Amino acid sequence: MLKIALTMRMKEDQMTLFINNTYCQFLTPYFQIEPILPRNTHHYYDIVQRNDALLICGGDDIHPSYFHQKIHPKTNLENPLIETMDFALVQQFYSAHKPIIGICRGIQILNTFFKGSLIQDIPTQYSTPINHSQDFHSIHIQAHTFLSHYFPSHLQVNSFHHQNIDRIAPIFHINAISEDGFIEGIENHRILAFQWHPERMNAHSQEIFIKLIIDFIHRSS
Repeated sequence: MLKIALTMRMKEDQMTLFINNTYCQFLTPYFQIEPILPRNTHHYYDIVQRNDALLICGGDDIHPSYFHQKIHPKTNLENPLIETMDFALVQQFYSAHKPIIGICRGIQILNTFFKGSLIQDIPTQYSTPINHSQDFHSIHIQAHTFLSHYFPSHLQVNSFHHQNIDRIAPIFHINAISEDGFIEGIENHRILAFQWHPERMNAHSQEIFIKLIIDFIHRSS
């Protein structure tokens, strides 16, 4: 069974670490999961060595200083320990040539780490009829991408975010664009990331995503 490192998050009390159960239900039939705690040393080499891949899950917002912007009034910052952990894990897994999966905040961390930027608040910075914090909407899957081998050209996805990729980092290719023009998926030879939550989709879609993730890990390892 493949081993996957899964990032933990911190509740608003700033003391309680947790993993959303939807990730556990999604992954545990197919992967051995190692929940990752933030460390003061920021060294995760032992975790990198004993896991086949990293999954960066959803969470709160990234500090906009990473992409040279001031904090927007609607930005809800993640705990700094979690932020540092996410970036350190990306650096160390990528340096070890191990695959990385990003979901929601995960795609934003990856794009930011590799020198892309974000829209900090869609409702106040982008005109769209879609409420990206709660509406289902359609995405167009780009041809000749890894994602396109598993899904038709259009897919209905969930939406639980108020931030989004603005300028894509140069190492990535776009694999999905929302019907109102947002970048919703990115990939390269070792990274695959989505703005939506595949772990919250219907059972059939989840099965396809699990196969996709397993195949991607095998291909990228």
